[in-house]
Amino acid sequence: MSRIDPQSPSSRRARILSRMPRWHVGIDIGGTFTDACAWNGRDYRRAKVPTTPDDFVRGVLTAIDALDLKEAFDLTAGSTIATNALLERRGARVAFIATDGFRDLPIIGRQNRPDLYALHVRKPAPLVDPDDCFTVVERLDPDGNVVTALDAAQSEAVLRSIRDRGIDTVAVCLLYSYLNPSHEDAVAEQAEALGLTPHCSSRILPEFREFERAATTIANAYVAPRTAAYFHRLADALRPRGAGNIRVMLSNGGQASTRYAARQPVRTILSGPAGGAIAAAHAARELGIARALTYDMGGTSTDVALCDGQVELTHDTVLDGWPIRVPMLAIHTIGAGGGSIASIDAAGALAVGPQSAGADPGPACYGRGDQPTITDAHCVLGRIRPRHFLGGRMPIDVARSEAAVGRIAAALRCDLPSAARAIIAVANASMELALKVVSAHQGHEPSDFWLVAFGGAAGLHACDLADALGLPGVIIPPDHGILSATGMLLADRIQDFSLTLPRPTADAPDLRMLQSAFGALMDEAADALFRDGHDLDEADCVRSIDLRYRGQSWELTVPVESLTDARRLLAPFHELHALRYGTSETSAPVETVTARVRTIVQVPKPRRSERPAVNDTPEPLERAEIWFDRPQSSAVFDRAALHAGQTLGGPALVVEPHATTVIPPGWTARVEPFGHLRIFRT
Repeated sequence: MSRIDPQSPSSRRARILSRMPRWHVGIDIGGTFTDACAWNGRDYRRAKVPTTPDDFVRGVLTAIDALDLKEAFDLTAGSTIATNALLERRGARVAFIATDGFRDLPIIGRQNRPDLYALHVRKPAPLVDPDDCFTVVERLDPDGNVVTALDAAQSEAVLRSIRDRGIDTVAVCLLYSYLNPSHEDAVAEQAEALGLTPHCSSRILPEFREFERAATTIANAYVAPRTAAYFHRLADALRPRGAGNIRVMLSNGGQASTRYAARQPVRTILSGPAGGAIAAAHAARELGIARALTYDMGGTSTDVALCDGQVELTHDTVLDGWPIRVPMLAIHTIGAGGGSIASIDAAGALAVGPQSAGADPGPACYGRGDQPTITDAHCVLGRIRPRHFLGGRMPIDVARSEAAVGRIAAALRCDLPSAARAIIAVANASMELALKVVSAHQGHEPSDFWLVAFGGAAGLHACDLADALGLPGVIIPPDHGILSATGMLLADRIQDFSLTLPRPTADAPDLRMLQSAFGALMDEAADALFRDGHDLDEADCVRSIDLRYRGQSWELTVPVESLTDARRLLAPFHELHALRYGTSETSAPVETVTARVRTIVQVPKPRRSERPAVNDTPEPLERAEIWFDRPQSSAVFDRAALHAGQTLGGPALVVEPHATTVIPPGWTARVEPFGHLRIFRT
């Protein structure tokens, strides 16, 4: 990494601490529960309350009240608003404006086939109606020079037509605008004068590849009104309770102001899962583990990622068939959570998910629904102890679970425990495949990685998955049931800036052009930091660049260590290419494609105190009959009573207010100094 204007980390930390309020709160809104934690530099509080799908703000307020802070606080929240708007196709009506001749760009898209052998490919519905796509007369060349000036009268007429249709949100993506935004800026000024809200590709994503840039800009416009309204309602509701700064978790693993997130909500698509991945990577580092697979199983979905020193970052994500090209943590999501519904398909086979019982009605054992879920299967097998669930605050109806799972048993013509075990086995198969997608399918050997498990349901499945993948073991962090909320407190303040360069004119990188591009990005970064209340000397500024061999279609992103020596610039690219693809051509011409700058303002992070070490054997709360391959007498331990150095032999359960961990027969858990459970085969 290349750092510009480095300053003392300790002085930066002191400045941030001096501005820190009494409490810093992290909130993660899940499909079933809303998790919250609070830290004030000394004390740590936590809460888990049911999510309120009809009004997410109400669930957030309930979680804040449960923390019982009674003092001023700052808040960082994970947001699912943009994600849900895209998945449910419930965003704003958007008009799209392109260069003359490119009207159908978002409809045609690419010729990529997601399933090579599918005979009947169905493309997902576009976010913009074909009848709401327009063009303006203008043209730039591939170097950003004006070929045809913008016809201002014609573009204004187009905007008036859009307004007359009742549309007030406009996505503007003109050819080569990333090199010269003047025409987009002019259209935006006209749109604002007419009372419309423009979203310009040159501001959202100043990078090449027209379809991806247009798709990302349209997605931003599509979710912006709904997201902005949510942020405003959230702020209005929290101010009376003592909220100061309200920030939003971004998909890139950082946090930003609500003003920034409302302007570019497309960068919050993986907001909640990003918090969990950041916290899991932090837990792995606390134990000296460099290579880990993060595994977050909540109520409606499972999110997995690979951490090789740090969680991998990607610039290319596809959400429900729609490309989103902004920096995101490389998180893979499937519809498998504690609330995933088990059913019998048309062929008579058992299926689990992706449909979920969600927060309302929830699993059958919650007392409102009657559909069998993964959570109900665990209740039937005795792995969820009713009097310990949510610290005993939420009643669990095991008989209702047995009735729901009993219908699956009748359809499969088996006994009740066998049906419950089958539900869990099908769910495990889906999650095992998801973990392979981010590891083995990317050329990594899974057995080199520990599994860091968190989320309300992950501890119930983690050892089974580690066994199936041949992993060395499982890490269960402290408070793993609300770890994504903890990640909001661990996230630094991060913003990303990018700029695609003009087409190369020589075999060697044009260092003067690169210096100019990075200078422009640094100016943009400095302005953004100032608007966010920071000075440039508070931030680490990391430069990187996308490079490719001439003739290649895709790039690799490498750090920039020097802008004065071409060999030092290209050496990391050759090394990464050899690592990724098994070969490199050091004599081949290399194209410089996109310059990138990331600003990182570090925040104070919660630090856990070490637990006292003891050598005695912990006393169980009780013993219970738990089903594995057969019913076995198992010890049930209270995690809060465990001490560093203690070991727990399976079969056993470890219960805590927000989650339960299963230690199967043949496995042993050791309590680490900071409270993590390290579980491994005996």
